[in-house]
Amino acid sequence: MTSRDFSLVFLGGSLGALLRYLIGGTLELSLGSSIAGSLSLLIVNVLGAMFLGFINFNSRFNTESSKSFWAAGFCGGFTTMSGVALFLYQYPPLLAMPAAAVMFGFGFIGYAAGANLGRAVK
Repeated sequence: MTSRDFSLVFLGGSLGALLRYLIGGTLELSLGSSIAGSLSLLIVNVLGAMFLGFINFNSRFNTESSKSFWAAGFCGGFTTMSGVALFLYQYPPLLAMPAAAVMFGFGFIGYAAGANLGRAVK
């Protein structure tokens, strides 16, 4: 990995984290803070998984620079596994574990949908 790749990961991650922050803030303003956190966690992780599937299977993103910026950077900054860990910590296990399993399931479905779309779009 070159210093250019590190810069691309940093820039993509900054953009992804900013977009995640804007989605969370918008949901908090419109829905209130009680439901916004869990909903934004689901939304960003599923959309991020979907976009990652698209990137991994679309020929436009085959270069190392594209993978660095979009896959490692943008998707890495946009999605949040630490948010899932915090969710699991904050809620009782009988509520948190099934909810987290549903989130992961939707993430896998989102990745598969993105992969199929990535293959289809030329």
